[in-house]
Parts: sequence; structure tokens; C-alpha cells
Amino acid sequence: MEQQWKGWAKSAKRPVAITGAGISVPSGLPTAAAKWRGFTLQEIFTVDMYRREPETFYRCYREMLLDWRTAQPNPAHRALAEAKVSVITQNIDGLHQKAGSAEVLEVHGNLRELICETCYALYPSEEAKGDRTPCCPSCQQLLKPNIVLAGEDVRHIAIAVDRVGQADLLLIVGTKLEMKPVCALPKIAEEKGVPIIRCNHSAELLLPELCEWLKR
Repeated sequence: MEQQWKGWAKSAKRPVAITGAGISVPSGLPTAAAKWRGFTLQEIFTVDMYRREPETFYRCYREMLLDWRTAQPNPAHRALAEAKVSVITQNIDGLHQKAGSAEVLEVHGNLRELICETCYALYPSEEAKGDRTPCCPSCQQLLKPNIVLAGEDVRHIAIAVDRVGQADLLLIVGTKLEMKPVCALPKIAEEKGVPIIRCNHSAELLLPELCEWLKR
């Protein structure tokens, strides 16, 4: 099997990686199943919690920002960047960009920004500092983190479909791809006979070697 994926990697000209929370765990970041004061992050980051209990929502968000700001890319992020792999990520941590990846599609948004749902103005996440819930300076409406909450549609899925459709090698890293519609992306590659390499564990150890073959 190792020789097979080395051959796939060596001949690939348009590799694409779909990444999930597992790739960032070695950088010290949690998965959605992690708990915060008795709640899982999946329970906190929902449209209902944001609307119903914005203070609780933002307390968790602020603590996440502290972890996010200190987190650094691990060898898996850096390997993808150095091999110039196009990335479709479900993560909101921005570590692919920190690692130097030039082509990153964030289908769940990002932690860098807040957005006003009334006037659509964007603000840096620093606006959420302090004890008060952040409001838009223009509209005085509650600002929302520019991330996809449970119950909202993912973003850029048409672009993601196009990128996977053009790929000649698909890497699935740190995710089981259980959620719709992202879970359908590998089927596009399968239907075209494009090889798929799945790496759900120890990506920080396995990807550097794989990506060395991508660069040859």
C-alpha cells in the first residue's frame, strides 16, 4: 500500500486536501466533541445558542480565541503548504494560512472576523474582547462570528466541488467527513477514478513524507 500511495503522490499534478479538526489537534486545538463548562462545542456553536444565550456563547468564543491565537501550525499543515496542495478545510482556526498555504477554501468560515448580519460589515475578532457582547458600530446589532454554526449552510461548496472535480489526487486528513454536503466530495473523485488517501490519525507524522513525494 505504501508503494501505491507513493506512486500516486509522485505522479499527482493537481492534489487537493480536505481537512478537518483532527489535523489541528497536535497544535493544541480541540475537536467539536471537546467540552467547555459541561457543554460540547457542538452544543455551544449553534444558531439557537447564539440567538438565545449570546453571553454564554461569547464567553466560550473568547476562550477559544485565546487558544487559537497561541496555536501554531504543526508539521501536517506545513507539509501541505510546502507541497502547494490546494486545501478545502472544515476548520476555522486559520492554521493552513499561518503555515503558508496560498489556496485555502474555508467552508465553515473563520475565527478572524465578526460579521454584522444587517449591513454585512466585517470586523476583526478583537471586537469581541471584554465582557460585553459585541455590536456593530453602525447598526447596533449583535455581531456574529464569521463562522458556520450548526443549522447554517456551509460556504463555497460549488467551488469545493469544482476543485475536487479537477484533482488528480485527493487527500482526506483529520476528518471522517460525516456531515453533508462535504461528505459527498470524495464521491466526485471516486466516480472519476481519482485515488484517495485517507489520513485520520498521526497526520503530523505521515503527511511530511507523503508531501515529499508530491514535490518530486
